Amino acid sequence: MSIYNPIDWAGVDDPWDGVTVNLEALHTIVCEVFRIPAAQCGPPVAIGLHHRKNYASVYSFQLPLRKVVARLVAPIKPLFKTEGEVAAMDFVRGRTSLPIPKVFAYCSEANNPVGVEWLLMEHVPGVEIGEAWDSLTFPQKRRLALDIVDIYDQLSRLKADGIGSIYHNTVAADDAVLLTKSSMSMSHNSSGTRRWAPLSSESLRLLKGLCKRSVKDGYNLGPLNEISLLKYELAVPSPSQTPPTFSSEDYFKLIAYNGNPPTRSDYDLPTREKFVELFHRIYNLYPTSQVLGPSSDSANFRFSHGDLHEGNIFIDPTTGAITGIIDWEAAGFRPLWTSLYGVGWFDEDSHRFISTAGGDDPAPSNFADDTPEDTKLRAFFRRELYRRNPDLFASFLGGIEMRAVMSAAADDPRPIGESDIFLRDYHDMGCWNVDRRGPFPWNMHAWLLKRLEFDAIERVSGENTISNISLI
Repeated sequence: MSIYNPIDWAGVDDPWDGVTVNLEALHTIVCEVFRIPAAQCGPPVAIGLHHRKNYASVYSFQLPLRKVVARLVAPIKPLFKTEGEVAAMDFVRGRTSLPIPKVFAYCSEANNPVGVEWLLMEHVPGVEIGEAWDSLTFPQKRRLALDIVDIYDQLSRLKADGIGSIYHNTVAADDAVLLTKSSMSMSHNSSGTRRWAPLSSESLRLLKGLCKRSVKDGYNLGPLNEISLLKYELAVPSPSQTPPTFSSEDYFKLIAYNGNPPTRSDYDLPTREKFVELFHRIYNLYPTSQVLGPSSDSANFRFSHGDLHEGNIFIDPTTGAITGIIDWEAAGFRPLWTSLYGVGWFDEDSHRFISTAGGDDPAPSNFADDTPEDTKLRAFFRRELYRRNPDLFASFLGGIEMRAVMSAAADDPRPIGESDIFLRDYHDMGCWNVDRRGPFPWNMHAWLLKRLEFDAIERVSGENTISNISLI
């Protein structure tokens, strides 16, 4: 019988349940924003991963001179996730040469005619990396490797003194400064992002209260919109539970505990505490490193996409050139080592270290299936990463163990998650080198016995709970 603790699964099965989207109202808004008659705007066409359990539904509209995309946002972490995504796109587009789609208009409050929060932005041409990879030539793959290095390099040069998502500051958030729908101009040369309607006084109060720390040039640091903190299967911590942090260890705790104060149950919290203990010991193995250890926090935190995988990068399938980077909802400032793991084929983490997705055989493959061409391409990617930015290279190779531990710490509780299995495999496979690091941080055998005892108690408690419910 599977162990099931209803406290661990406090969210909803699907965030779109109970949500009614008015696509006719969306069509009207598109016509209003671009000042065209309804007859010149095509109907909404669903694109991308338009299915259940998705954080956004995406539609395209064909206009006379262009195609535009409407991203409808699931009601998870209302206001802050949308405000953070728009600010991140504005911030990166204004400070790098990366191909970030322009947001023409947006609404971060669900009480609008569409029925959900939404963004209206440029259409990104091309296809996802994974769709075109097998058809690319070796020179095209090399070009893509250079472009991915460039993404990481440009983002890493954006720094802050804390960890958190980015927001337009409280002055820019005031409706006296941001233009509203009544004064927008959507000409091709217009700049800046516009709110479709003024924010409510309550939303302004929340933004001003939780996004106080200035970053630079009209932006503030605010609540973190980490992907692992947006799991709707779990309790999604409120913005006040995911505030900016100012050390890697505090950031790790925020991830492991699913917010501060923690939202993990009494059943699950002891496992997360072990991950915090393990991370503390690993992190302090690098006392003088400017990239991996405590000293790296003083070097400032770097901007990252937060969810940079092959589905969020579009390329030209004929040349391999990157045409757009999308889905910036989890973007923000983080320790450099957390996000630099490559993209798609260039993501080496599962090859080089165990993970919670290891299945029956958690051992990494160590590139056993590489062809000679693969070996050359991998060497080229690493060499260019080092040539462009040695700190990036050190984070890419040296940060893998901490990334794996953090990913496992963020996993769901059992019976779905495999965090306990990760800890056991980590110990049994000798990932903690006793000869070089000293004794393992705790007695793993005793810990696993404790977990078994706890599981038995929880199983009986769960059965009693189910029996009591059936009698009601």
